[in-house]
Amino acid sequence: MRNPLFAAPLFALALAALPSQLPAEEVLLFDDFDGPALNASIWGLADWTIGDRTQFGKQPEFAAEGPDPLNPTTFIRLLLDTYSPVQPGQRLYGTEIYSLQNFTNTGGVEYLARARLATDAPGLVAAFFTYNQRRQKGRWLSDEIDFEVLSKQASNTVLVTSWDDWGAAGSDYEDGVHHLGALLQLTGFDWRQWNTYAMRWYPDRVEWYVNEVLVRTHTAPVPDQEQPVRASLWAAGTTWPDAYDASLAPVGSAADNVSFAWDVDYIMVTRLGGDGGGWVEIPAAPGGLAASVNGSEVRLNWTDNADDETRFIVYRAWKPKGKAAADFAAIAQPGADATAWTDTAPNGEHLYRVTAANAAGESPPSNTVGVVVGAGGKPRP
Repeated sequence: MRNPLFAAPLFALALAALPSQLPAEEVLLFDDFDGPALNASIWGLADWTIGDRTQFGKQPEFAAEGPDPLNPTTFIRLLLDTYSPVQPGQRLYGTEIYSLQNFTNTGGVEYLARARLATDAPGLVAAFFTYNQRRQKGRWLSDEIDFEVLSKQASNTVLVTSWDDWGAAGSDYEDGVHHLGALLQLTGFDWRQWNTYAMRWYPDRVEWYVNEVLVRTHTAPVPDQEQPVRASLWAAGTTWPDAYDASLAPVGSAADNVSFAWDVDYIMVTRLGGDGGGWVEIPAAPGGLAASVNGSEVRLNWTDNADDETRFIVYRAWKPKGKAAADFAAIAQPGADATAWTDTAPNGEHLYRVTAANAAGESPPSNTVGVVVGAGGKPRP
């Protein structure tokens, strides 16, 4: 591994990284995965199922590479096999590791990893994330912060998500209270190469950094449960069309097994202290989003609740089926003080939402509205 203190993300405004090193207040966890076995005093190994296709329990492997044989990069390989000895022909066999230590966000905490998914095979979900749950009034409420590489997507794309009290009454995907996510296409990013992924979790917001650049901020939902750090490789089912691919299928024989790897160079958790220093406040979210349809034109109107935005960002998604998350994509960026936009949309059922943005980042989204374009809402081709 390379020294992670020189790879740690820096305080940033918008997409610009500042040229000074982050002073680590307190390193709470650090593992550079030198092997030869998983450190059982730091990590647990999952043995449960996830979704309807993957059984965890696969032991990770350790590897080393680099031009200098005396000082190679050492890393752990989290594996996904198409053959599962537990359920042959029925499930894939994946790997998840999780820290035995939980962390709170008092003053801010950073979860940092350097990782790569060196394959183009579709259907994989390579995750660096936090997760915990608690029981309250007969319900399981879960909190989570995610980086997820979906190998079905383009290699410059990464999914970021935050969750707070998921499972509470009224929880719904993209509701901005219990769940909010975004598929980000990043210039110069390729998940097949080594990249640093950092999640900064403050009491009032979550920030995501890729290669030391701030790429996303959420002020809601923000988890409040203590969180372990986790990393995993698995395969999604048909209810998650952004990630699922039928070509990645379980096999019934060990002789037919194909193995994939999510390589992790190191993981570090740091107590940051303070509230992030010179953080510039993001704008207030727009509200009252409404839509009307005239032929193929969708007229959007909203209320501008901010006085410091430099632009708005209009997002559109195909209405998802089942429990799949809506795949919102930015389609327009009206200027400051805008309160309307007209979109020309293809036939089908669509969802829209709007954010306000400035140099600090994006606001939480407005309410989401749905429309039907074309006779009978002809489905997506």
